[in-house]
Amino acid sequence: MECQQGPTPVAEATTAAVQNILAILNQSLGKDSTGSSQGPSSGKDLSMDQEMARSFPGFFRRGAKRSSLSLNKAAKVSNLFKNTYPKMMTITGGWLLYKSAGGHGRRNLSVVPPESEGYTGSTIRSASGAGKTMLYIAPLQEEFDLEPLPDNSQEFSHMPKAECKNCFKILPLQILALHVKQCNASKSDKPSDSEPEVTEVVLSCEKNTKEGKCPICQKNYPAMELELHASVCGDWASPLSCRGGSPVGLEEQQNEKITYEEDVLRWLATRVDKSKEFCICVSRMNLLERGLMLWQRQKNSSPVNLLKVTFIGEAGIDTGALRKEFLTEMVAGLETLLFEGEDGKGKMPKYSLNDLDSGIFRVAGEIFAASLAQGGPAPAFLQEWCYDFLLTGDLKNITRNDVHDMEFSSLIKMVEESSDLSSCTEQIISCGYTGPINEENKDKITRAILLHSAARRTVMLRQLREGLQLYGLIDVMERNRELCRGLFVAGADHNVDSYYIVSHLAPTMSETGSQRHARETQILNNFQDFLQELEDGTAEDALSVPEVMQWLTGQSHRHLLLSERENFKITVHFDHTCMERMPSHTICYPVVSACAQAITFPTAHCVHYSDFKNNVATAIKCGAGFHRL
Repeated sequence: MECQQGPTPVAEATTAAVQNILAILNQSLGKDSTGSSQGPSSGKDLSMDQEMARSFPGFFRRGAKRSSLSLNKAAKVSNLFKNTYPKMMTITGGWLLYKSAGGHGRRNLSVVPPESEGYTGSTIRSASGAGKTMLYIAPLQEEFDLEPLPDNSQEFSHMPKAECKNCFKILPLQILALHVKQCNASKSDKPSDSEPEVTEVVLSCEKNTKEGKCPICQKNYPAMELELHASVCGDWASPLSCRGGSPVGLEEQQNEKITYEEDVLRWLATRVDKSKEFCICVSRMNLLERGLMLWQRQKNSSPVNLLKVTFIGEAGIDTGALRKEFLTEMVAGLETLLFEGEDGKGKMPKYSLNDLDSGIFRVAGEIFAASLAQGGPAPAFLQEWCYDFLLTGDLKNITRNDVHDMEFSSLIKMVEESSDLSSCTEQIISCGYTGPINEENKDKITRAILLHSAARRTVMLRQLREGLQLYGLIDVMERNRELCRGLFVAGADHNVDSYYIVSHLAPTMSETGSQRHARETQILNNFQDFLQELEDGTAEDALSVPEVMQWLTGQSHRHLLLSERENFKITVHFDHTCMERMPSHTICYPVVSACAQAITFPTAHCVHYSDFKNNVATAIKCGAGFHRL
């Protein structure tokens, strides 16, 4: 119906669009623009009948009389569309054809590209899949009037109608079922006829309000509305182009299926609108500062869309690796910038009113949500009480070890160790303690200091929560509190070790027993020894195993999904011919393709361990960008 949102089906085309389509079909069948045959071939006329019946089955039927179809004159067909859909007559300014692509409850529309001379008959037939796929027309510069049509609208003039037994209105059958449910006519307005007529009314209403289940959203709708609802239900299930929020029905349906941590991540991935992009073009210098600023400045896009990252001055195209690298750097940078505490024991927000006033904590929440949804690392560094406060708003589980503020840590230590508390009376009172200040109340005084230290950080956590509403993540966290805890609270092991990298290597080896095979094996052993030195902290280079992982793949963390870990591999190639290609060169470095997750070692410079270590360390430090060393 015309009151629906989105592109309109071809049957609801504009006058100009219909005339163009008819002209295309006429031309493809050997007819001029008016519909007249260019030759006296009855076979072509028959083909035209078939073509129109195939393209517009709602208006034409195969085998109908030619006088009723008016196929010889495109103007008559155009008038038929005008009379049926008068709202379309005012739409001007160009149009394009679209077609739907189904799958998994979502039907996104993709444009049907026109030929150089416009849409042709073959293009329309191919795009419609011989009539099996619905085509849509979308105006380029105007919007359709979406107000519901009145009951007596001209659009309903040719539809079958019936009388409502309650209010005696004559309505089209398509909307009568909905009307019956909403009809509030009092019994006094009904005619005082016999009881059988009342029974007939009840039976008629029951018949019209029979319900069926939508195969997409699994909700019940009146039978006569079900087909109309199902035709647009996939569009409602598409991710929203706004920050936060999601269709309630789909959200509830998805939450019913969440039983594991991986289910949360998979659900978040479905909320990313991949039909649009959230583009960030940033320099590697001052990446955190510039990234935050660019994230906040986005006006024409939303982080709910697919993140696309470009590093200024580099030729890399983001197919996933650049996005993961950007999110890895941003999450690690935000942890240092906005949170304080001991690594591995959990951190809490810094008391920074400047960052609060700038909305940085809200941006941090959005980046954390985007990282979880689009393959980045989990922000698993919060303290338990911070996570609980995000979901409940209550201050619980705060212990002595949770306070990392230098001022309050020293005050707690002074209270615990001193027998005379008079020297710190003013500081204790400023923390909100109102009881007697003496040794018997040391535990209460310490508790008050802890609560004061945590309470003044709750405003930062509230702003962080606002950012976590992206994709509706905070709602999922509230419904699945324990499942999501490992994604935010310190303790889960998401770090990469040497075994994780080496166990996922997939080398392309030469023939067993050959000299090349021996060199390749030695290089793999050198790589494993190098990673283990970094892991043990005995290497001279200030590198870490996660940094090597990020150099190879763009991310420094373990893959969060089990399926990703199982499919993850780093392809290893060996270059045995660099000296043949460049006889005079003295050194060349490994070449990494982070997007393809592949590395190529030059065997002439990597056989000896000392050469290998210096070679790889230099490549990691200087080759983070998309450049050849």
